[in-house]
Amino acid sequence: MTPPRVVVTTNGPGELMGWVRPFLRAVFAREPGADVAIVFVPCAYATGREPAHARTLFPRAQVIDAKAYGSFLMGRRVAGLEPRPGVLQYLGGDLFHAVTLAKRLGLQPLTYKFSKRSYRHLFLRYFALDAKNAERLRNDGAPADRVRIVGNLVADAVSGSLSAFLTPAGEGSGICILPGSRAAEFSYLMPFFLATVAAIAKGLPRERFTFVISPFNTDQELRASVEASPDPAFGGVRGTVSDTGDAITVGDVRCAVDRSEDYRALAGCRLVITIPGTKCLEAAVLGRPMLVVLPLNRPEKIALSGIGGYLHHIPIVGAPLKARLARMVERRFEFVAQPNIDAGQLIAPELRGVLMPADVAAHAVALIDDPQRLRGMGQALAGVYAAHAGAADRMAGDVLEVAANVHRLRRQAAS
Repeated sequence: MTPPRVVVTTNGPGELMGWVRPFLRAVFAREPGADVAIVFVPCAYATGREPAHARTLFPRAQVIDAKAYGSFLMGRRVAGLEPRPGVLQYLGGDLFHAVTLAKRLGLQPLTYKFSKRSYRHLFLRYFALDAKNAERLRNDGAPADRVRIVGNLVADAVSGSLSAFLTPAGEGSGICILPGSRAAEFSYLMPFFLATVAAIAKGLPRERFTFVISPFNTDQELRASVEASPDPAFGGVRGTVSDTGDAITVGDVRCAVDRSEDYRALAGCRLVITIPGTKCLEAAVLGRPMLVVLPLNRPEKIALSGIGGYLHHIPIVGAPLKARLARMVERRFEFVAQPNIDAGQLIAPELRGVLMPADVAAHAVALIDDPQRLRGMGQALAGVYAAHAGAADRMAGDVLEVAANVHRLRRQAAS
């Protein structure tokens, strides 16, 4: 019997770890011999290390990086991108790439969370996170009988990797800091958060700190970001990375470094300080109270989707244009933290705008001094995603059923 073919399009670190990882784990659990290809499409958010990590996660899958995909678009042959029956599952990037790839390879296209009115009849399945997302997909023209509510895949990304005991909200210990993974942001946010740690430690001298560093940031990037001269616009400070890379010292405060992918530090901490992104959502799934920080001290350095993400490369006028665009984009959103967006209300406090480390530290100390608020916040955040467990398996089952039908229909047509 021909194994089902599943091609996945994706882009950045959050999509790979939060969506692709749980989905393909579920696919291989159901169909160990599945013919899987992961295609990385061009993206301003990508670090460039996602394909290598995907190969480590899924050695049985073919992984096509953005450069090889670009060659395919130019008409060259690329291994893993041959026209054969199967399905294409969109899990990140511009929908254009998913639609184009499906058409050229003869695949049935499926999407998750996103669609466009111009693509309203192209996708065979529109997988939704929840009822609100399903309604939005239908409003964008998705036929009602093609919409399936499966849940948020990130819930399974966390539960499928968690190796530590989950401490009840408000009862953990220590503060976890998540500085993001994008190189441009990482380089100025590390000194910013080091200064934040130093300020918190003055008010809470016994507090423990852990920097949760993405697997997509190298040791060299970590050392350079911590030990280089900080950008004065952010009020950051230098630190020192230990020879083994498992600790950072700022002043007389020693912080642990967690590079694991099993959420061991997050699962037991009392408070998370994070920027918006997938990690923010993962912390919510774990029921961790959090303080979400979006410094706009240098808005031209913020990663933006589409052509806006590349404006700063234009000499002279590019950086001011991007800064203006970033401010406009930020003002459009009532909330920037995904858990708040999904809940439709402010559960986790958000600090946005021109910020200094002392601003963040003051809010963090106030939260730590209010265990009841931490407990309520953690429980509310966990409640947002409580019903999403099993999303990956539900989605994998439907995708594999469509893939099996593609082969069955093709065999019937040939007989």
